[in-house]
Amino acid sequence: MIEKEIEEKLESSINSLDCELYDIAFLKENTDDILRISIMAKDGNTTLDKCQAISELISPFLDVYEPINRHYTLEVSSPGIERWLKTPRHFRLSVGERVEVRIDTDIEGAKEQEIFEAVIESANLEGVNFKNIESKKSKTAPKHSQKTTSKAQERFYPYHSLKKVKTIFEF
Repeated sequence: MIEKEIEEKLESSINSLDCELYDIAFLKENTDDILRISIMAKDGNTTLDKCQAISELISPFLDVYEPINRHYTLEVSSPGIERWLKTPRHFRLSVGERVEVRIDTDIEGAKEQEIFEAVIESANLEGVNFKNIESKKSKTAPKHSQKTTSKAQERFYPYHSLKKVKTIFEF
């Protein structure tokens, strides 16, 4: 885990190149340790050139502040078109995008997993406001009682109620 002060300095550096810090992850691939910094361009066009420029900007900073005390490889990349949203920052940076949402519901004492697609209207520290909601089938309901697609206008969900949320790529 990166210290808050280092994360804030990284975020400031990334913002100076018209990008947003999306995520920081320490990964292990085979025997290699990787520090992966995911960014999103403010104009929505995260290019390889932007990733390279940010890598060149933050690499000397990371050499000085050493977020981990062992050898690692720095990777700067886009989070991808279809990605899992897990933190308030992920939701905030995905406002306006279409997502698939899975939530656990308790219907008449039976646990069900409701699935719907929606557009993220807004996100704050407490939860997410979805619009253009299209309900899909429930995972645990018998086929003959599965919900058909229906449209709802807008709903707010606190983060703790969201089981899985993933962006959807639409052609």
